[in-house]
Amino acid sequence: MMFRKSKIIFFLVILVPFFCSLTPQESRVNQKKIERNKNKKQKEAQKQYDKAVKRHQQVQSKETRTRMKETKKASKKVTPLQH
Repeated sequence: MMFRKSKIIFFLVILVPFFCSLTPQESRVNQKKIERNKNKKQKEAQKQYDKAVKRHQQVQSKETRTRMKETKKASKKVTPLQH
């Protein structure tokens, strides 16, 4: 009976730090996966937005497109650089 308790305690003392050391690594791996998925979704959303803007511009008349380009250029000159 005493041998069995000491054996259980021995395994707990040896195995608990081993399992605890694995969890930070797993959490880093999971965090990297989450970041990759987030970046992938963000890139896809940006592509969809760019397509929608392009489609919108193609639907407009030639005069409207030229005014839109002029407005875009003027706003770039006025707006400070964003980091």
